[in-house]
Amino acid sequence: MIKNSSASGDSWVMHDTARNTYNVVDALLMANQSTQETTSTNYYHDILSNGFKLRTALSAYNSNGATYIYAAFAENPFALNARAR
Repeated sequence: MIKNSSASGDSWVMHDTARNTYNVVDALLMANQSTQETTSTNYYHDILSNGFKLRTALSAYNSNGATYIYAAFAENPFALNARAR
């Protein structure tokens, strides 16, 4: 889940491993939009065993000087057999 809090109008964008079972992730949920579930090549990133890696310069994700709010939750945290994607 990530949001650019510096810009008005940016959505709460959420990705999960249920919609994309492999990388690169392109399926997303936009919690505060009328078209909540969609796919987009603009919101590319990878979900990793220890977090996520952005693959875009889209302002909703990765803008110089912007402030972001984000949260990432693990399926199997602190496991010795973490499943890398």
